[in-house]
Amino acid sequence: MADESPRKIQSLETAHRITEALQELDGAGASAIADRLDIGRSTAYQYLMTLREEGYVTKREQTYHIGLKYLDHGMYARDNHPMIEISRPSLRDLVDETGEIGWCTSEDNGKLVTLDIIEGDRNLNTKFSGRIGNREYMNAHAGGKAILSGYSDSRIMEIIDAHGMPSYTEQTITDEEALLAEIERVREKGVAFNDEEAIEGYRAVGAPVTLDGETIGSITIGGPKNRMPDEYFEETLPDLIRGVINEIELRGSVSSPWE
Repeated sequence: MADESPRKIQSLETAHRITEALQELDGAGASAIADRLDIGRSTAYQYLMTLREEGYVTKREQTYHIGLKYLDHGMYARDNHPMIEISRPSLRDLVDETGEIGWCTSEDNGKLVTLDIIEGDRNLNTKFSGRIGNREYMNAHAGGKAILSGYSDSRIMEIIDAHGMPSYTEQTITDEEALLAEIERVREKGVAFNDEEAIEGYRAVGAPVTLDGETIGSITIGGPKNRMPDEYFEETLPDLIRGVINEIELRGSVSSPWE
């Protein structure tokens, strides 16, 4: 049987790897990129020059950086995601009520992607809120586990096989059977918990958002453990976030008895 898997275009793959390297290195010269990707310096230079001419890379002194043209593509993709329009009003209300940090997230190629962040008046600093566009592993976050609860076990295993289950803290779930058992509990309760699994001393509660029978993302609220004692963390916040999810899914519903 002929191989039906798509062939990669090597030049596109290299260009994307260079972009990722520029971000990871916070800017770099051709030599550093060549060493990072194990390619020739002249090859790295040619790619950087092409990306610069197309507006995707900028140069400051002798260092290349990611250009703002990527921002146009990223904002277009974000603003066209259905989670943004339907979730922000209710997430804002949840943050105002709790004073903590709220996240709107979605899954993209097996990673948890932050689409929106709303900070409450009790926020600590950006270390805890992260940034829009952040890509994280699904297993360590309430939002990630919430989204996984809407997937089949086979799809969950595909994500695990592709990305693994790295540990953020000693509390992170890194065993496949343990994660599947946790996901089953999320399905039963309708909410997912992050009990110091991503950051020590930090707790969060998340829930999936479903639109037209498809899980399209999740809403999460989080804060320091000292402000989230067990009863508040395990009962009060889940009730609040279930109400928020109800509002969001009603707002996103395409059907109405009055139409």
